[in-house]
Amino acid sequence: MAGISEDIRKQSAMMRRSCMKKECIGRWILTAEGLVEGYVVVEGGHVAELCHGEPPDDAVRAIIVPGLVNAHTHVADSVAYPAPRGSVEELVTPPDGYKHRVLRATSAAAKSEAMRMAMELMLRTGTTLFSDFREEGIEGVNVLVKSIHARSPRAVILGRPATMDVSDRDIDLLLKVAQGIGMSSVRDWPLDFLERLSRRAHDQGKLFAIHASESAREDIDTVLGLAPDFVVHMTKASEHDIAACVDRRVPIVVCPRSNAHYGLTPDLPRMLKMGATVALGTDNGMLCRPDMLEELKAAYAIGLRLGGMTPGDAVSMATFGGRKVLNQMGKILTKASLDDDLAAVRVKGNDPLLELVTSAGSQDVVAVVKGGRVWRAENWKR
Repeated sequence: MAGISEDIRKQSAMMRRSCMKKECIGRWILTAEGLVEGYVVVEGGHVAELCHGEPPDDAVRAIIVPGLVNAHTHVADSVAYPAPRGSVEELVTPPDGYKHRVLRATSAAAKSEAMRMAMELMLRTGTTLFSDFREEGIEGVNVLVKSIHARSPRAVILGRPATMDVSDRDIDLLLKVAQGIGMSSVRDWPLDFLERLSRRAHDQGKLFAIHASESAREDIDTVLGLAPDFVVHMTKASEHDIAACVDRRVPIVVCPRSNAHYGLTPDLPRMLKMGATVALGTDNGMLCRPDMLEELKAAYAIGLRLGGMTPGDAVSMATFGGRKVLNQMGKILTKASLDDDLAAVRVKGNDPLLELVTSAGSQDVVAVVKGGRVWRAENWKR
């Protein structure tokens, strides 16, 4: 009887699968080796197959890329949107910059809702992994952790002590709930404090990252002496500073739209030409929406203006570059597979990478794959 029941169960499952609508999405797949012909087969809300070669005639015309990586965010800052005009120091420098005053005056519930909406927007626009610099100590990290839900990308949370008056035990407790520590500029903190944070993070196999040379050039030897896993911004960095990052294999995360708010521009072509590993982030939620397609456009525009960048260069920063920066999150893709997070973006012409960095928008995101599950437009209806 048990065998018969098992046969019936298998037959029932096969019948359900046969009744599910299959849909083919894609014409190109972006792998680490480059662009190849291919598509995904979606069935019952999941990816059933990932196929290389010419797609069927009825396939949705789209490019399949690794899920976008937003390598630097402050999603809690979304409660302060829109930010007023002001300098970096006036808006974001701790402890009393504009954003810090707003965060202190805002309830945990309001911050949580703002973060939930920001994360949902990220997934909806193709981002499947993000790294957040989360202030306000353990409590701040816990608010973000509790805000993560099914419609959120995967998160790498880099916490920050609420005060400098913390013991090593306090730091270790923070590192138990976060994947590392993310700090503002070396100008904002005593060097011995930063050294202690870096040492505690690395002793536990966690990340340590820091902003560097955003509004003013900072001594690169001091910054790199902290052994950061990556630095953020480098808009005021010299060629020597970039070379030092390359030599020490320290990746750089750039945030073009956030930088533009302050009249700053990262020299992306120079960074890439010198061999730096570069990734993109959207930075403060009070300045711009965490939409990586918009960040791609801004990065590509800067690249063209400052001496040339290919569409592939820009897309790589938002996909493979971000994965390299956050290397604790797993393998670097070589070939797309069913295990990968993916984004499918509708395109019209025959140069899909160019469309991604010039005209594609959130309305063109056909599907987002996270953990094999396919998220479509209907998933966002409330």
